[in-house]
Amino acid sequence: MSGARFTTGQRLVCVMAVTLRLVTGLAAAGVVLVQAGTPQRIVSLSPHATELLFSVGAGDQVVAVSESCDYPEAVRRLPKVSGYRGTNVEAVIALKPDLVVAWPGGNRAADLAALRRLGVRVYESELDTLTGILAEVRRFSEWATDDESRRHAMRQAGDATAQILSLQRRYGTSRRVRVFYQLGAGRLFTLSDRHAVGEALAVCGAENVFGRLQLPAPEVSSEAVLAAKPEAVLVADPASLVAVREQWTSARLFDTRSADVRVLAVDGARLHRPTLRTFAAVQALCESIDRVRHTLR
Repeated sequence: MSGARFTTGQRLVCVMAVTLRLVTGLAAAGVVLVQAGTPQRIVSLSPHATELLFSVGAGDQVVAVSESCDYPEAVRRLPKVSGYRGTNVEAVIALKPDLVVAWPGGNRAADLAALRRLGVRVYESELDTLTGILAEVRRFSEWATDDESRRHAMRQAGDATAQILSLQRRYGTSRRVRVFYQLGAGRLFTLSDRHAVGEALAVCGAENVFGRLQLPAPEVSSEAVLAAKPEAVLVADPASLVAVREQWTSARLFDTRSADVRVLAVDGARLHRPTLRTFAAVQALCESIDRVRHTLR
């Protein structure tokens, strides 16, 4: 409709609906998307890219990864050519890859530029939306040689799309819950709506109290959190749950009794790494938020 304005939730429903028709149609038809020049030797410099490559059936082509790649188990045996100090360009070149999958947010731009100058094809994977994960599954599937794994990944993508649409329908019109998403104990780092977690919170019928901040992972103050008056604190690091509960009872955001039900641990490891496993974590996130919702008046 000309001039119509859509909310974030409405836009998500539209995009997801289109995505569902596409991925389920391709999976049902058994469509093979492999293109000419399919890469045979892939270096993956990002944990999320590595996991997605294995998910779609391109794992056998991965010849090296970064130090932070830990899933699936097979990647632990692969050479490590990148870490927090940067990428070992010489080691990558020695492996003679025909594709490097990089993460602009985690890999040094100078290293990626050096690889390109040396004639290496570099694909940059930066995912900040749930729909972006599904698009990347389709894109990576073009590089796979395992037909059954590819079809399985496409079916998973279709299931994930249907799951998000179902969650949106269930919680999209529920009472909004104001939440502070806390990465861990100590300094107060959170995630804004520039991160996929912001989209996940919206799906669950939650309002991210720092969603409008410009940085994806800003640091905030205790005073800012208290002023925002969140109704729940979601702790991305479950090991920090006890410390965070003590933190907010001491700051009098919650009393001891309410902290037990309003300060909850969530699966940050899967929420922060954009892969097909993220969608199960979104389901659990929604269920946790809904438990808080039922305690509110």
